[in-house]
Amino acid sequence: MSRRLAAIAVLLGGVLAACSGNNPAVHFCDDYGDAVGKLYSAAGDYAVAPDQFHAVAASTMDELSRVRAGAPNDELRRAFDSAYFAMTVFSEDEGLADFLVRTDFAQDDVVKACAESGVELKPDAG
Repeated sequence: MSRRLAAIAVLLGGVLAACSGNNPAVHFCDDYGDAVGKLYSAAGDYAVAPDQFHAVAASTMDELSRVRAGAPNDELRRAFDSAYFAMTVFSEDEGLADFLVRTDFAQDDVVKACAESGVELKPDAG
């Protein structure tokens, strides 16, 4: 009886591990949150550190191409494209920083799509 119980426990453990497997959105959402969180944080300091904001914005925009490639599904890719477009319409750093300061991080299209996929993103604390 103990062998049978042990076999059932092993089988149940395998089933539970398979059911609780990694959420494919986690890596993408975390990457996006890290990159864009830094941008939001730097935007808050734009008035005192515009050069730092420029550097963060440039590196973030470069990094976002890699991040998009990691989107595990069309829904997250569409959300990314929408959010990315919103960040690229500004020709000047000041306009982008102002937009980000006035924007609620929770309303970012990717943040909302990630939440629907079970991944909660929070803005970078600085």
